[in-house]
Amino acid sequence: MSQLASAPPLPDETCRPPSEAAAVVRLPLHVFPAETNWLSPRAEARWLWTFLAIGLVLRLVRYLLRFPLWEDEAMLAANFLDLGYRDLLGPLRYMVVAPPLFLWGQLGLVKLLGFTEYTLRLVPFLASIASLLLFRHVAGRLLRGTPLLLAVALFAVSYPMVRYAAEAKPYGCDLLLALTMLALTVEWLRRPEQSRWLWALAALVAPAVGYSFPAMFAAGGISLVTGYAIFFRHQRWRLYGWRPWLVFTLLLAASGLAVAMIATRAVAGLRQDVLYAGWTDCFPPIGDPLQLGKWFFETHAGGMLGYPVGGPHWGSSLSFLCCAAGVAVLARRRQGLLASLLLAPLALNFAAAVIHRFPYGGHAGHVRMTLFMAPAFCIFISLGVTAGLAWLAERSRERGAGSREVSRLTAVGVRGRRVVLAPLLALCLLAAGTLLRDLVKPYKSGTTLASRNFARWFWREQGGRGEQASLEHDFGVDLAPGRPENGWSCLYFCNQRICSRRLAAGGPPRWERISAECPLRCVVYRSADEERRSPAADPRTLEHWLEGMQASYELVAHDRYPFPIYEKWDRNVNTVDYLEIFTFIPRASGGRAKT
Repeated sequence: MSQLASAPPLPDETCRPPSEAAAVVRLPLHVFPAETNWLSPRAEARWLWTFLAIGLVLRLVRYLLRFPLWEDEAMLAANFLDLGYRDLLGPLRYMVVAPPLFLWGQLGLVKLLGFTEYTLRLVPFLASIASLLLFRHVAGRLLRGTPLLLAVALFAVSYPMVRYAAEAKPYGCDLLLALTMLALTVEWLRRPEQSRWLWALAALVAPAVGYSFPAMFAAGGISLVTGYAIFFRHQRWRLYGWRPWLVFTLLLAASGLAVAMIATRAVAGLRQDVLYAGWTDCFPPIGDPLQLGKWFFETHAGGMLGYPVGGPHWGSSLSFLCCAAGVAVLARRRQGLLASLLLAPLALNFAAAVIHRFPYGGHAGHVRMTLFMAPAFCIFISLGVTAGLAWLAERSRERGAGSREVSRLTAVGVRGRRVVLAPLLALCLLAAGTLLRDLVKPYKSGTTLASRNFARWFWREQGGRGEQASLEHDFGVDLAPGRPENGWSCLYFCNQRICSRRLAAGGPPRWERISAECPLRCVVYRSADEERRSPAADPRTLEHWLEGMQASYELVAHDRYPFPIYEKWDRNVNTVDYLEIFTFIPRASGGRAKT
């Protein structure tokens, strides 16, 4: 592998035409000998189209399966139930923080298209499709041959990209915006005299930072690398690029400061100890060098580099080794500027983690917090895997060197084709497994499925047997006002809005319909933890409501349904909340209760 990675430059790299002398980086890269292009151009094109089609199918199926909202999605989505645009700039319920423009965009879609799983996930889904197609373009600008094919295949079938294509969170948008800025920068690297690419970056940076927190890292890394190229690499680049670069950098600083002020205000009303409790392993232990080294390897060999799959506890060790080998390949080929462009955003993310301003990997951060780095990781991993495949093909050739009738180039080509098909077929099998898993289990956990099943049963199936009402929405009875901390009631409120057409339309209960044959059923969510942690909770709220209801209605039933909250693998119960249903019929001389 080391021989191939450090091979002398190919002739077309040393004899550059005069028209290309001013290029910052000559693209696409030719970092491996021509004999490592084991597949013909036609076969390579077929494989590329195959993986693009697989990636599109995986994302579309995941979106159309309409997974129940899981807790992280619901904690954010619950803020779109009754908050306005201005409210979204302050502290949010359930201790969540999100970019302001993303929040406004989601709220606008909910108001326009309704509160459903499809609406909440529409923007991330479209972003994932755009990212797949755009990555094919960017990878084609940077790579050729086997590294290009492997990079696109990895990006198409990797589980993180498929999963976050259908989640109502901003991670898919983080990926698209970072990739778009990378694409514009790559175009400028190819033709630095065309400053329009830098002007396009300047126009994009402010909305990107407002829509995505990690866009600050992506834009900051681009500013540093392009600034170095403009002012220290060639005088012509400075002539063409310093004005748009300066505007881009100033807009980045201004928008970053504005978003930081909004985010600081948003977290000001939240308990900092609870907010950062789950991020303890996401911040590097700078004061302890030994722990820092252990943390570094555990983080990068954990969930952060889960491409195509991986997980904590060294679950991504192979991906980490391949990624490190890819970085070494670029370093040996003296492609430091390109390697810096790909790694600079991660370095800025690390710097933010040092001062405890943004998580870096860890259990809470996991792969989703660094999804904006997926293009770089896939490129590095593809280079590392190609170097490994080239080494294996070379060893195979040496073992078969006794066969005189086969030339060296033919032997390497035949064995290379066999070697490169192995990871491609493995990725196809992974895609098939992902698709099968989603079809067999179209939900994240039993807890989320149970929450949606209850909402469908109560609001849809029972709707023809009586009039259904929500204590929180229809009577203003909130047993944990404000929901200032994490809690599972978010699942209940979101599924309630999704499954009840009346609540979705904002209409009141049909009081005239209530009778002995058509009773009024009122449901309330009970969480001992949320009621205990809510500072404004009144323990007699429910009692007062019952007294007022029984002045006009007769309570004929009181049912209590346990709602167990399971841990991640649905094996152990962490806690148990309850859903209480009060059933009323009118008194002979009673009127309508006050709402």
